[in-house]
Amino acid sequence: MRLPIPASQLTTTGWFGPGLLTSLLLVLGSCAGEPSLAPRVVVLVSMDTTRADSLSCYAAESHWGLSFPDDSRPIPATPVVDALAAEGVRFSWAIAHAPTTLSSHASMFSGRDSHRHGVPRNGYPLPADLPLLPERLQEAGWDTIAVIGSSALEKKMGLNRGFVAYDDPGPQPPGGMYMRPAAEVTDRALAAVDARAGDPDRVGDDLFLFVHYYDPHMPWFTAPEDTVARFSWPGYDGPVDGSMSSIGFLTRSRVEGTLRYGDARQARALYLAQVAYVDAEIGRLLRGLGERGLDEDSLVVVTADHGEVLDEDASRPYTHGPSTALEATHVPLVLRGKGRLALPVGVTVTPVVRLQDLASTVLGAVGIREAMGDGLDLAPLWSGRELEIPPAFSEATRPMNLEQRHKWNNANLERSVVDGGHQLRVRLMEGGLATLHRVAPGSPRVSDVSRIRAMGQLVKRWDSAAPAWVPPAYDAETRKALEALGYLDGADAREVPSADGATPIASPR
Repeated sequence: MRLPIPASQLTTTGWFGPGLLTSLLLVLGSCAGEPSLAPRVVVLVSMDTTRADSLSCYAAESHWGLSFPDDSRPIPATPVVDALAAEGVRFSWAIAHAPTTLSSHASMFSGRDSHRHGVPRNGYPLPADLPLLPERLQEAGWDTIAVIGSSALEKKMGLNRGFVAYDDPGPQPPGGMYMRPAAEVTDRALAAVDARAGDPDRVGDDLFLFVHYYDPHMPWFTAPEDTVARFSWPGYDGPVDGSMSSIGFLTRSRVEGTLRYGDARQARALYLAQVAYVDAEIGRLLRGLGERGLDEDSLVVVTADHGEVLDEDASRPYTHGPSTALEATHVPLVLRGKGRLALPVGVTVTPVVRLQDLASTVLGAVGIREAMGDGLDLAPLWSGRELEIPPAFSEATRPMNLEQRHKWNNANLERSVVDGGHQLRVRLMEGGLATLHRVAPGSPRVSDVSRIRAMGQLVKRWDSAAPAWVPPAYDAETRKALEALGYLDGADAREVPSADGATPIASPR
């Protein structure tokens, strides 16, 4: 339908704002006897560095603070995503393919794991011929908007392909962090939606909105004070304040075996506060879309690119990149559908799925029966039907000083495979040490030589198809951004202590 007058000539000032304008256009279309203009809306929210068990709806699958006393450890609290899970579908065990932002988002959008899309880590642009989810949706007539919280996903990395509007942080002033706090991301996302409401060529189109929140990534400093206070131990007066210097202190203390319980607890509290802050902003985003009449026929997807290792690992604590442990690769995946995009209510899917399945699942939900890459449409799993999921492979992306130029950038780093309810981790930088774990809270260690050998063969076959070495392509500005965000630093050159020297956290009792 075309309006008799351009929407841009209708006033959008005062009480007659963009949200009301959209609603009025919908009414006018109905009054004219034409089909409703109400668009279908898919909202994909990516929470950076958010391990699944930092969301309270993942309590049943939690690895969270198992070595901490029950009555004093901080507990996750994410009521917004909890409500989405209760109203839709929650996947208990979604596995990311790399514990780094760009590579993982490349899997999310392409339907391919890191060996198939060829992006080793941050700073390596996506191949120009790699098909992406927003491109496919745009081809099908969808409007596409992205608002990004971190320069790790800046336009020059190639994830912007297929988006009509792609709002990334861009160059920052001296001393800037190349990131935006969650409140600004929400504001910009709603502003981008309002801008489309004034464009008669876009307002009636179905909308794909991708929103990336960076705040759970360290440093932990953007959450409001009252949110931080909810999780902090009353009276804590130690050195842990969420700054990178205090996280460096935590790292040294854990490696040296001197980490105090109170400091470890405060680190977890600050991390949970960042996650809770993003949860609240997701709520504000969804309320804003509802006020604009964009939630009647909607699909909301909440996930994360990877998790975070905190005090669990005495070799490389308080980081992500070097480890494929479940704390680093087990991510949330929650879908809630309404109206024409309705999904079942209150369903928990327990089989292991892969983050690369997300794009095909979104396409299937909107009626596009086409796979992205090697991904699967996961709809049968919430419909009570069987679906055979291939093994989920993951690989570490650090330490970068172990990279060799005659083979794939991450070839010497840790990798894992999840299959048959078990995870095999192969620490290539520790002489190929292989450990088997159950995919369960705390990832308990398992002694099963035959299973270790069989899963080891899966890893070898996966590695045999790895791509060739990819040279770095970042310019001076991108390098500066990666350094500011903590992706390029001296930590990659340090010695790797043996995991056998792990030291427990000193108990307060």
